Amino acid sequence: MSVVIPFQHIIRLHKNDDVAYIYDVAVEDAPRLNAYSQVECHVVLYPYSRQISSQDLAFYPFEEYVRDVLSRERSAYVAVQEQFNETFGLLLGAAIALVFARFKPAELVSIESIVSVFGAYVIGKELWDDIERALVEVSKNWRLRFQEGYYRYRLEKHTTLTTYSYLAKRRRYGQAALLPERVDLIKQSNSETVRMCFDTRELPFPSGAAGHLCSIHVDPACVEAFEREGFLFGIKLSLNHRHLGITRSLELFQSIDHCARGCLDEEGNWTEGGVFYRRTFSLGRLKFYHQKGVLPGVTIVNCEVGAQQPPSDPSAQRGEGGATEYATRNA
Repeated sequence: MSVVIPFQHIIRLHKNDDVAYIYDVAVEDAPRLNAYSQVECHVVLYPYSRQISSQDLAFYPFEEYVRDVLSRERSAYVAVQEQFNETFGLLLGAAIALVFARFKPAELVSIESIVSVFGAYVIGKELWDDIERALVEVSKNWRLRFQEGYYRYRLEKHTTLTTYSYLAKRRRYGQAALLPERVDLIKQSNSETVRMCFDTRELPFPSGAAGHLCSIHVDPACVEAFEREGFLFGIKLSLNHRHLGITRSLELFQSIDHCARGCLDEEGNWTEGGVFYRRTFSLGRLKFYHQKGVLPGVTIVNCEVGAQQPPSDPSAQRGEGGATEYATRNA
């Protein structure tokens, strides 16, 4: 089955013209995304300089939002509350109630049955966490997998003042800012990842308009090493169609590794100038991996940061950076 990439040159990383330590990530010609019900974009940055750790990096504005949520301050985002554990507890409680109704109908409203049903509900809520972890672990190499929740924070409902904040963001970034419906931020020792999920109904741009995704701030003292030693800048782009609760996705993966654009396949082999793709189908937390492969000669990501030099040991560098991309792809 042939795979056609609907468009190229989607994501652009460039250095801010006014502030030397800020690198902006933008979507080119954002209205192209309106052809999809939902668009997900995951961005990972892994500097190769050993002078730099994740403490020297920050993804804005999302790091500010997450920091506000964790400190219990009011924010544009709120934590996503997991509800399936409560549903599982209710189902277990209902099952116990049905047992009483079938075998001891006279005791259905007794203290013993009420305590049993409530106990089953409480135990079910706690038990689901263990069941969930087991399902994720057991199915991680299957074509049909039970997925962990990707996003920990969701956007609060819009208010009138939100319209003013969009205007302010446009003034701040010099172009329309894309605010995702759901987001997560993963800060590891030497890398940082931001996951974003956009509802395309919230992307009403005129034709040809670019959209600002986020800014990467690098400690000013580390900028020279950051550009000299290079970095891995990885993108996962998921183009989703939703119908009757089922999400059909085309997932695209490409990275900038020093001056090289390319991707890794699932065996960890690097393809210069290629894009790794997957076709998947999702229903809730269940995800079916239908098709995968590497397409050569496709450009999803453009990088305009400095005069990057190839690494002295390309295979070693790509192995380290590639492992980060591979881990992100399978997260």
